Amino acid sequence: MLIETTLNIHKSILDRLDTGTTITGRPRNSIIKLLIQRIMKDNQRMIKTNSRVKYQKRDLKENWQRINIVFNEYEYEYCQDLRKFFKMSVSYILAFAVLRYLDEILNGNKSTNKYFFCNYIFIRKIIDNIVCWEIYWGIPPQLSVL
Repeated sequence: MLIETTLNIHKSILDRLDTGTTITGRPRNSIIKLLIQRIMKDNQRMIKTNSRVKYQKRDLKENWQRINIVFNEYEYEYCQDLRKFFKMSVSYILAFAVLRYLDEILNGNKSTNKYFFCNYIFIRKIIDNIVCWEIYWGIPPQLSVL
């Protein structure tokens, strides 16, 4: 299943992103997914608790561009998890990733694991009438399912 959504991107970030598409010859959607994969590698450093979701800094309306993106169901769920655990809007996560990791991707780290987002496991457990959720971003060596 494909899920279409939109992201609000500052034009300066969009320009950098489009430069990346020109240099690599990859579509914008592909570069965005590479950036999301890359930021997930820093998940321990990025996780925040007990705070509100942060958004990009405000600017004049004409400095923003709404872009369409299509995710498969796993990619979309990853983005929702990132929003929840990083306490950042998905648009802000993308902007952060462009600023921090786009040059790394352009300088040779262009490899992608097309199955990266498929290794997503979401388990609901009830322990003593308490609902527990386990979210796996990858396949653990020993998956214990009650």
